[in-house]
Amino acid sequence: MDKSAIMESRPEAADTCLSPASQISTGGREPADGAQSRGAVGVCEARGGGLPRRWIELSDLNWKLPFLVAAAGALLSADTVYTKELAERRAVAFIYPLIWESTGWFAYLALLPLVVFGFSRLPIRRQDWYWTIPAHLAISMSIGAVHTLLMLYSRDIIYALFRLGAYDYGEMHYRFLMEYHKQFLLYWITYGGLRVSAYYRDGRARERRAAALELQTSELQGQLAQTQLQALRSQLNPHFLFNTLNMVSAVMYEDVDRADHMMATLSRMLRLSLEEHAGTRVPVHRELEFVNCAVELIQARFQERVALDIQCAPDLMDALFPNLALYTLIENAIKHHGLEHEPVIRVRARMERRDETLDLEVLDNGPGIGEPAKALRRGIGLANLQRRLQVLYGDRHRFELENRSGGGLRVHLAIPLEWVESAPQR
Repeated sequence: MDKSAIMESRPEAADTCLSPASQISTGGREPADGAQSRGAVGVCEARGGGLPRRWIELSDLNWKLPFLVAAAGALLSADTVYTKELAERRAVAFIYPLIWESTGWFAYLALLPLVVFGFSRLPIRRQDWYWTIPAHLAISMSIGAVHTLLMLYSRDIIYALFRLGAYDYGEMHYRFLMEYHKQFLLYWITYGGLRVSAYYRDGRARERRAAALELQTSELQGQLAQTQLQALRSQLNPHFLFNTLNMVSAVMYEDVDRADHMMATLSRMLRLSLEEHAGTRVPVHRELEFVNCAVELIQARFQERVALDIQCAPDLMDALFPNLALYTLIENAIKHHGLEHEPVIRVRARMERRDETLDLEVLDNGPGIGEPAKALRRGIGLANLQRRLQVLYGDRHRFELENRSGGGLRVHLAIPLEWVESAPQR
């Protein structure tokens, strides 16, 4: 037999007010169920794959292999019969045993599609063996009778074509019984071969799925590295770095403590960005530590023109969160604001627990977005984040962009609640 290789989104209502305070709060309040929002767009959704098959279908068969087996079996069987006749001192031309055995093997090959079809439509399983085995016994007897008749008629035709005389098959009722002994064994040998081939194909399918998962993980690592590099480039571009250093230089003689604090913050942010052990997901407290560094430097640069308010429920500190996801959303809100509609950039992020879901909402007072779906395709930061979420969570996450009625953009992210291995579940 053939032994070749045989995976929603609902927005939540958002508050319209933004606190002018610029802080990261771990106090938080108990999460409340949000009402459904109107006009949600930019939904990220995926569908899983199917389950592996554990059987062989007709379309799976590579007919070259059964043909070669039948040809080899015919030659070996014919040679066995021929040498047996010679050993018993009966002279017989080799063409006779060759015809007998070839018609036997190739007649069964002609019936093989029926055998495969029967096993694929009536598999023998542990829960229903008591009736499927008797059913296959009846099928094997029917196949055996047809096989015997095929051998009889094909030999008659071949004998007539080659003028070998009349073919005598003997008493047919005994022939049916004699041939069925071999046909019974051949039927169940075929079943065993199909079963082995099915498990072989299933193993190959599992290997392919594992390889695909490994490839996705590798791609995700590459995307994360790209995100980290983009974060560094965004924060450490010449203008930002020069402004930060100039501010340090301006205050170092007047307020040494403040200058020292700014340099320490810059150093800590660099260290967190370059940590090798930071994977695709990090604890929430580590993500907030990085964002806190960024907030301090952003405020040092923009001063009163930026007001950031980041709140997180204290029981989520040991939950796992996509690395740099919160930073990406905050940076995107500031980057696309432009200070044209509002003199102060206000961004509010709130991270809460909703049953077994970690729920993040980011609000800003910017100009909003024209086509959220197009932004997810074209924007580097958001598109990268969307791909990472898809690989990490598949259809178990929500990622939505929505223009707020009072102006600005609302981003909603919901992921399954998972914890750091060493941390107790709450």
